[in-house]
Amino acid sequence: MFSSAKEKKLAKGTVSGIQKSGYLTKSAKNGSGIWKQRYFVLTTNTLTYFSDHKKTDVAKGDVLLTEEATIENFEEEGIKFGFKVSTQFVTMKMAAENNDVRTVWVGAIRVVIAELGNAMRGYLHKAGRFLEAKQVRKFFMLHNDCLTYHSDLHKTSIISGLRMFSGKTTVETEGPKTLIMKTNLRDNKFWKLRAENEEERDKWVNAIREKVAKLGFMEVDYENTKVDDISKESLHSGFLSVRPKSGNVEWEDRFFMLTETELYQFEDDSSMAPEHVYVLSPNCSVFETKLQEHSFEFVTNSKVLHTQGENAEVTAGWIKKLREAINNSKAIENDPLLEAAKKQKAIFYDVIFETKKPLGLVLERSGDWALVKLANQDTTHVSIGSALTTVNGDEVILSDYTETIQRLTAWQPPLRLGFRLAPEKRGWLTKQGRGRKSKRKNWKPRYFVLAEGRLSYFSNDGKDAVLKGVIHLMGSAVSLVHRSETSQYFCFKVVSGITGIVMQGLTVDEMMEWASAIYHAISVANGGGYLLDVEKDRLKQLELEKAKGGEGAKAEVELLEKTRIEIATSKEAKVAAEQLEKARLEAENAEKIGNDEAAKKARQVEEEQKVKVEEARKREEEAVKSKKEAESVVEDINSELAQMELKKEDSKGIVLDRTKSKSVGGEPGGGGVTGEEGEEEEEPTTWQAYWECDHNVWYYYNIETQETRWDRPEGEDITINQPEVWEEEEKPEVFVAGGGDGGGDDGDGGDVGGEGDKVEGGARGEEDRVEDYDEGTYDEQYGMTYYTNKKTGRTSWTDPRTRVEGVKEEEEEEVEEEEEEVAQKKEEVAAGQAALLPGKEGEEVTPKEEETVKSPPKDKDASDSDSDSDSDSDSDSSPPPPPPSHNPSRRRSSVPIVPPPVPTSAPPSSEVEDSDEEEQKFTKNQTQTKDIKARTIIPGPPAETLTPDSLRTVFATVDHGVVKGQLNPMLFGTLIRSITSCKNLFDEMNMFSYFNTSGDGVIDEEEFLEGCRRLGEERDGRKTVFYRGLVKYHQSQGFVL
Repeated sequence: MFSSAKEKKLAKGTVSGIQKSGYLTKSAKNGSGIWKQRYFVLTTNTLTYFSDHKKTDVAKGDVLLTEEATIENFEEEGIKFGFKVSTQFVTMKMAAENNDVRTVWVGAIRVVIAELGNAMRGYLHKAGRFLEAKQVRKFFMLHNDCLTYHSDLHKTSIISGLRMFSGKTTVETEGPKTLIMKTNLRDNKFWKLRAENEEERDKWVNAIREKVAKLGFMEVDYENTKVDDISKESLHSGFLSVRPKSGNVEWEDRFFMLTETELYQFEDDSSMAPEHVYVLSPNCSVFETKLQEHSFEFVTNSKVLHTQGENAEVTAGWIKKLREAINNSKAIENDPLLEAAKKQKAIFYDVIFETKKPLGLVLERSGDWALVKLANQDTTHVSIGSALTTVNGDEVILSDYTETIQRLTAWQPPLRLGFRLAPEKRGWLTKQGRGRKSKRKNWKPRYFVLAEGRLSYFSNDGKDAVLKGVIHLMGSAVSLVHRSETSQYFCFKVVSGITGIVMQGLTVDEMMEWASAIYHAISVANGGGYLLDVEKDRLKQLELEKAKGGEGAKAEVELLEKTRIEIATSKEAKVAAEQLEKARLEAENAEKIGNDEAAKKARQVEEEQKVKVEEARKREEEAVKSKKEAESVVEDINSELAQMELKKEDSKGIVLDRTKSKSVGGEPGGGGVTGEEGEEEEEPTTWQAYWECDHNVWYYYNIETQETRWDRPEGEDITINQPEVWEEEEKPEVFVAGGGDGGGDDGDGGDVGGEGDKVEGGARGEEDRVEDYDEGTYDEQYGMTYYTNKKTGRTSWTDPRTRVEGVKEEEEEEVEEEEEEVAQKKEEVAAGQAALLPGKEGEEVTPKEEETVKSPPKDKDASDSDSDSDSDSDSDSSPPPPPPSHNPSRRRSSVPIVPPPVPTSAPPSSEVEDSDEEEQKFTKNQTQTKDIKARTIIPGPPAETLTPDSLRTVFATVDHGVVKGQLNPMLFGTLIRSITSCKNLFDEMNMFSYFNTSGDGVIDEEEFLEGCRRLGEERDGRKTVFYRGLVKYHQSQGFVL
C-alpha cells in the first residue's frame, strides 16, 4: 500500500460500474465473532467495503466476485438477517438491518455474478516505463471508464495503476501477444501489455475498444478542428468577451462559431483547435445578465458560459441564433441524468376562478413558458414556481408566451388554469465547502429543500433551522461529478451564474434521485428543456394513437364485411352440398327403377353440383381465412392501442385537486405536496389587520360585522394580512394577472428581452485574497473589529490573515458559532429599528420615528439578494437570517385578497412626544428602550429638504450593483423597504416607474435626484411617506444595505 502522493492520485480514480452501496454489518475474517458496521460498494467486479461513507479513499478490503461465486442466507445467534458470499478464494459474512434490505443486496450481487461471463480481468505482463525488457505480472481489471491493475487478485481494493478512458483512447496490437494502449493522442504515455497467447490478447483489445466506443458520446476529439473546417457548417460566428475564472480581471475576447450541434470557442479566428466545445441539447438555455453591459449567459447540462457582446445588436443576434439552435437540437444519447429525469412523475393541478376579481398572481417569462413568480397561496392555491400548462382546457405548453398572455387578458369567469408544479424534494445531503477559510474543502451535512424553483439548504430539519444558502434554478445546470474531482463517491454539482455547490449522496441511488429531481426542476425553471421534447413526443403519440384508432375502426368495418362474406359463402357451400346430395339421390333412384336416361341426366347434374360444391368450399375457405386475417389485424391494432394506453398511463403525471388544498412552503418540516398532507389550516380570527399605505398605519376589520377601525380591538386575537414578500429577483418581463384588462407589457421585447433577465452579483463568485483586506476597523457598537476587502468592498468579522492551511474542522465550527452570535446581536439591535406593528395596549414597542441604531458592517454586495452565493460556514460574510417560521401573532389569513375599505374617520394623531427622558439610549452590544407612548404617523410636510449632496450620499449607500451609478428594481426596492414599513410589491414597481423616467429599467443618479426633487414638492400620501423616510434615513446614517 502506498503512502505517497501517487496513492492519493490513484485512489481518486473511480472503480466504476457501481451497482449498489450502503451500510452492512460484517463479520471479522479471523472468525472471532466480532461484527462491525462497514460501508459496502458493489461494482461490476468486486464487493468492496470501507470504514464509512466519508472515508472511501482507502478500502478496508474487498471480494473479487467470480462466475463460480455463490450467495446464500443464514441466521445464527444474534444475527437475524445474515447472508454470505463465497468464492474459490474467500468467504465473507454480512448482515442487513432487516429482511427487505438483505433481499435487495442478495438480488443485486446475484445479478452481478450472472453477468461476469462478459467481464474482462486477468493477469497480463506489463512492460517497464524505461526498460521494456523488464516485465512485471499484474492482475488487470477492465471497468466502464478505466483500466486498473493490482498486485494480485486478492488485493483488488489497492490500485497499483490506473488509466482513464476517453474518446481519444486507442489500442493497437504488436506482434502475436502484445497490445499497446494510449489514453491521449497528444502525449506519448502508453501501456505495453503482453498476454499469454494471441486469442487472449485479441479479447482484451476488443473489450477495451468496446468500452471506449461507449464513451464516445461524452467526449469528442476536437484537437485538429480548425476554424476553416467548420466555417461551412457555421450558423453564426464572431467575437465575444468571456468572463474569466477570476472575477477581478478584464473579460477576454474569444472567437465563437455556432453549428447545429455545438458552440465552438477559439482563441481567435485563425486558431488551429478550439479551447472549448459546448454541446447543444434541448436542456440548454440563454439568459441576459447584468454582469456587464450587453452580457448574457449560455447554460449547458454541466456548465455556464458568461459572455458579452460589443453592443446590444450583437448580443441580440447571438441570443436569437442560440435559442433557434437549441430549439432544433436533439437530446444527448445515453445521458444518465436525462434518462432518470424522464422517469420523474410530473404533478399537475387546476384552479378555478369563479368571480371577477384580481387573480393574485404574477407571472414571469422563461423561454415561452409562463412561471408563477408571486402568488397568494392561501386564496389562489397556486404554488410559486409552477408553470402554466392550460387555460380553460386549452394547452399552452408549446404555445408562444405572447399568445399565452393574450389568453389571460380581459378574462371572464369562470377561468380554469392548469399548472405544472415545480418539482419538490427534501432530505439530508453532504455538502462540500468552498474552502474560503482554508484551502481544505470540508464536507458537512445539510438539510436540502427543493421547492418553488429554488434549492435551499439549512443547518438542520427543525423549525429553528438556519438558512445557509439558496440557489435559484432559473439559468442553472446540474451534472454528476467524477470521483477524480472530489475524492468522494456519489457527488453531483449545481452551477448557477458565477457560483455553484457540490453535494454528495449516501448511495448511488440517493445521488441519482436528487440529481434527476434537480434536473427536472431546472428544466421547468428554464422554460421546458427536455420537457418540450417529451411534450412533442406526447402529442405525436396522441396523433399516432388517433391514426391507429382510425385504422382500428376501418379494420373493424372490414372484419364485419368479411364476416358477412364468410356467412354468405358458408350458406352457399351448404346449399351446394344439399343440391349435390339431392342430385345423388335422384341418380340412385333412377338407377333402381332402370330409367337409364334419367339416371344419366341425374349423374350429369351430380357432377356439376360437385364442381359447384368445390368452388363454394374454396370461397368459404378464403372467406374464413380472410376473416381470420381481419381478426388478427383488429387484435394487433387493439394490442397496440392498449400498449399506447399503458405507456400513456406510465408517463401520466399525478393530478391534484387544488380547489380544496393549498401548497406547502419550501422550509424544513414543511410537509408534503399539498396542504391536506400538511398541517390543518387555521381558522381566521374575527378581527383582521391590514396595512394602509397612504397613511402608513394599520387598520382593523371585523369579518363578521364588517366594522373597520383605526385602534386595535382590546383583548382580541388578530390575523395580519400584510404579505411578507421574500422574492429577491426582479425580472423585467412579468405579467400581473389582474381582474380587468390584464397586466404587464406582454410584447416580445425583442429577442433579448424575451426571457427574464438573470441578474448576478459580480463579486459574489470571486475568491478573496488576504492581501486585498485592510488592517481592520474597530466597531464601538459591537466591540469587535471587522475587515474590509479594498477591491470588492466585502467585510468580514474574521481576520483573513488567520486563514492558514490545515485549519481544523472544530476551529471552523467555532468561527461559525461566533458569526451566528454576531448575527443574533445584529437582529437584537435591528429590533429597535422595527416598524410600528399592531400591538396590544400596554405592550412595549419601539416607534419607527425614534433614532435609528447604526447597523454593523455588511457586504457591500449583500443587497443583491438574488445572488446564488453559498452562505455556508465556509463563507466570509455573516450568516443569513433564519428561514421564516410560523408565528401565531402574524398568521396569514384565508380571507379574500381584496382589502376592506379603510375607516372613514381620520387616523389618530401622528405626533410623538420628544424629550431627552423618552429618547432611546444605546450602549455597546445592548439596546435600552424606555417606556414611551407610541403613536402612528400621518403624512405631512417633510421635516427638511434634502440637498443634492445629501441625496447623492443616500444614493451611494445602495449603489452596490455590478454597474455602478445604476439602481436596478431590486436595489431600489430594498431602499423602499428599508425606509418605509410597506412591503407592497406593486407599490414598489409604481415608485420605481415614477423615478425611472427614461424607461431603461435602471435609475441613474440624475433620475434619483430629479425624482426626489419632485417628491419634495408633492403632497401625495405614499410619496410623502417615502420622502420623509429618506430624510430620516439620511439623518440616521446607520443603514448599510
